[in-house]
Amino acid sequence: MVKVAALLPQRATPPLIAATVEDKMVDTMVDCDGSDGDAPKSCTRCRLRKLECHYEPHTKTHKESLLREIASLRKDNTRLRTVNEEVVHAAGDLKQQNEGLQLIHDWQRIILETIGKNGHDREIIKKLRAGEPAQSIADWLCEQNPIQHQMHVVPPGDRSLLDIVDAFEEQLRRDDGRGREKGSDTLHWGWTKISLSQTLLGHLFDLYFTWVHPVHMLFSENDFRDSYTNNDETYCSSALVNAICAMACHLMDPNDTDTDVDIDKLMNGFMNQARQEVRPQNYMHLTSVQALAVMYLADLSSGRARSAIGYLRASVEFLKAAELDGQSPKAREISLWGIQTLNTYGELHLHGEANILIFDRSSSRSSTGITYQKLYAPELPHMAKFQHVDKHSNHSVWRFYRQIGDQRHLPVRPSHAVLTACHQAGLFRIIHESLNLYCGLRGVATAEAILTLYRRYVDWEEDLPFILKATDEEAQPLPHILLLHVQYHVAVVQHLTPLLQGNSFDGPNLHELERLVVRHAQTGVEILEHARRLYSARHLMPLLSFCIIHLGDTLIRYSPHDPAASDVVEFCLGVLQQASLGFPINGPLQELFRRTAVECGVKLPQRVEEMTGQLGNYGMDDILDACTRLDYKQPVDQSVRHIDDNVAEEWSRKWDEIVNSPNRPVSPPSTRKRSGSEKHLRIESLLNR
Repeated sequence: MVKVAALLPQRATPPLIAATVEDKMVDTMVDCDGSDGDAPKSCTRCRLRKLECHYEPHTKTHKESLLREIASLRKDNTRLRTVNEEVVHAAGDLKQQNEGLQLIHDWQRIILETIGKNGHDREIIKKLRAGEPAQSIADWLCEQNPIQHQMHVVPPGDRSLLDIVDAFEEQLRRDDGRGREKGSDTLHWGWTKISLSQTLLGHLFDLYFTWVHPVHMLFSENDFRDSYTNNDETYCSSALVNAICAMACHLMDPNDTDTDVDIDKLMNGFMNQARQEVRPQNYMHLTSVQALAVMYLADLSSGRARSAIGYLRASVEFLKAAELDGQSPKAREISLWGIQTLNTYGELHLHGEANILIFDRSSSRSSTGITYQKLYAPELPHMAKFQHVDKHSNHSVWRFYRQIGDQRHLPVRPSHAVLTACHQAGLFRIIHESLNLYCGLRGVATAEAILTLYRRYVDWEEDLPFILKATDEEAQPLPHILLLHVQYHVAVVQHLTPLLQGNSFDGPNLHELERLVVRHAQTGVEILEHARRLYSARHLMPLLSFCIIHLGDTLIRYSPHDPAASDVVEFCLGVLQQASLGFPINGPLQELFRRTAVECGVKLPQRVEEMTGQLGNYGMDDILDACTRLDYKQPVDQSVRHIDDNVAEEWSRKWDEIVNSPNRPVSPPSTRKRSGSEKHLRIESLLNR
């Protein structure tokens, strides 16, 4: 406190007292600068004297205050230094984390850019679901292909790539609006780029495995579906998936509102991708061999037989050296027999015997003139059929599937597809030997050789299990079982028809032989009629269309009155007309069969004229694209040259030994010469069995 001398007595104040007074003032003064409150405050002494109070603290006191403040500042500085070091350290950690997230982002971008583009989708999804880190997958992809980084939308770094995949799958399922059975809504990446709609792909699969697979079993359905679902390439490949979808497009209903798509455009898209996916490095993979066989069916169905035959040829040739790729013996055996059967089918029906090697007997085999090229046949005829396959397994079911939604409400039945395929393989093994017999690869076709094969045909039918025997409409047999019997009767007809074309047979034997052929043709047509009434002819496979016209051709030539030839023509053309909705190959076949009817003098009813009048004008190329030749009929004149000249003389005796006697060898026949009536009765006895 500053002391005013004019108001105080002139006396000396002891320093101690002054200090005491100052201390007291310090104790009693509150905010002498007036900063506390509205009215300025001062010490009591200045207030009594109405003086302005200006207190200056003692130097010692001020120094102590400064020292305390300095100490506090030093503590704050030390604390701030510590905090700064922690911030710097944390910043380093954040930088490293950011760099790590950037790397993860780069890996994820590489993976996402690759999905759907470079053909590694299945491997990517498989690795992700196995828990493999993104870095490992990205490094693997970079080794496979150079990646073009053009990602426009980058997913957040704190989301795992598998979460992104799952979210995308869920979105596709919502967009797709599926509604299939529980457990069947898994998205399957990368098998095809033509459509991501699981409803559409599921529909195509159901069509294929309902109508195509039981007739042409080229692979194991269960193994294929498991690999497809698990994104595994053991039993599935992109080429095979696209080939299946292309073939199934032929079975789609253009009036189905649930599949509002351009069927032709869709089919061509699947077929084009299937072609692209069969690459040279994959030729020897069994799934590629299977895909080529399905591509043959798809192209043939489109009426492109000349290009289709190349796929079958490649499939058959690659089959011999095909790699198992981890497939089971069961799956491989199904493919071996399926492709062998399909190859023989082509020889028997599509190309007749035009695929047979015809040798000039005056030339050596190495320099013979080859009239037609015979497809390579796998070395299967001496193998046991389906050794590793459970033929009686009823795991597979069949329903009358045609449109989306049928799988939810139609009843199911055991398909017996594997059992059917097994017996079909046995039938076509006999057909294979019959073709080889008539093309001269086993010498001349003697009566004994012809009847031995005929007896094998008869035994084949008699040995069918009960579930495959019924063909009556009341029993409602499955379509592929009915068609198995049709194939049997067509095979017998074509096995015996060459005998009718030569001049070896005459009289009663010729008459009874004609009756035998006609009886099989009539039975085959009756079974086709049952199949048409039960299931329609809309889904009839193209190779079975050849069965129809072969049977019809036989009836209008050898039995024009029973049934009436006009009725036979109307039936056959009607079936082909119904099947032509999805299989363009049937158009040229209709025209060819109509020409045959006209050549045979069959008067066509008005309704048949109207039906055929709707057909297009088919030229030479259209016919070649349907049959690879300008006619569907067997070139039996080429088979006749390989028939033994003594076949008619040996026929009756060999018939007794081989056909009429179930236990061979038999006792030597009587030397008594039989009359003509006795001879033909032997044949008639078989007709009534």
